[in-house]
Amino acid sequence: MRTPRTRQGRAWPYLTPVVVAFAAWIYGPLLATVALSVAQWDLTSGPPRFVGAANYRTLFSQPEFLASLGRTLLLVGCLLPVATVLPMSLAIALWKRPSRASTLYRAVLFLPVVLAPVATAVSWQFVLNPLQGVLDRVLALAGMPAVNWLGDPHTALPVIAAITAGKLVALNTLLYGAALSGIDPRVLAAARLDGASEWETTRHLVLSHLRRITALLAGVCVVLGGQWAFTNVAVLTQGGPDGVTDNVYYRIYTYGFTFFDTGVASAAAVVLIAVLALPLGVRALTLRWRPAGDRVPKRVDQPTPARHLQSVS
Repeated sequence: MRTPRTRQGRAWPYLTPVVVAFAAWIYGPLLATVALSVAQWDLTSGPPRFVGAANYRTLFSQPEFLASLGRTLLLVGCLLPVATVLPMSLAIALWKRPSRASTLYRAVLFLPVVLAPVATAVSWQFVLNPLQGVLDRVLALAGMPAVNWLGDPHTALPVIAAITAGKLVALNTLLYGAALSGIDPRVLAAARLDGASEWETTRHLVLSHLRRITALLAGVCVVLGGQWAFTNVAVLTQGGPDGVTDNVYYRIYTYGFTFFDTGVASAAAVVLIAVLALPLGVRALTLRWRPAGDRVPKRVDQPTPARHLQSVS
């Protein structure tokens, strides 16, 4: 007779490559970053030298780092509704009107995900050029003055956020579409037989079904939103103008590969990890200590008007 312990023992040979890969490519670099955050090293001269918390004191004495951290949080706050509300609306619209054209629309929406980030950023550089850019030429035809989109401190950060949002919308629309495929059509049919309107069906059934994936994608946006903006900042603005697009990821890159101060760069990375882990940890603790009855997911495949399904069948 197979016991749970026996089944787990037989699963380990298959899990070992994954565990080794995680240890080598994720936890190994993470521990190395923590170790370098308390050392002084410039990538070239000798082995790292232990300096304790000196890198953290240096880091927090620089107003540029705290400002970049605040701008990163602002950027993520701007990306959150774009990463959830907009792709959810697009996915629901495509899901409610299935056709061959909807498949084409999904493929077009997914293009920003498969394109190389650097190539995409360079393309936007040509589009937003204030002298010969496509966007300003279109504005000129409408009688509007040219705008230095990437050189104006008032427009640079919103433009970076909008370019980064394209990738988030493309990926999350596909993920929302996959989540919508799990809704049983009989549930919607039963609700309509009970006289529910289209808005009521969407609100109480569809949106309720998408709550978990929305929370997941919001967490992914918090963790990866600023990271995905790094390429656009590095190619288009280099943190300018006047530092308005200098987010914490670009600041870490500057510390490590411009100033060759690996210790301060690693300390900044550790601080960033702590800032990102805080809301995720609070969320995990909230779910852990919630009453057991509240953790039971509500099934949407057993609707209240199930009697109508039986009568229809």
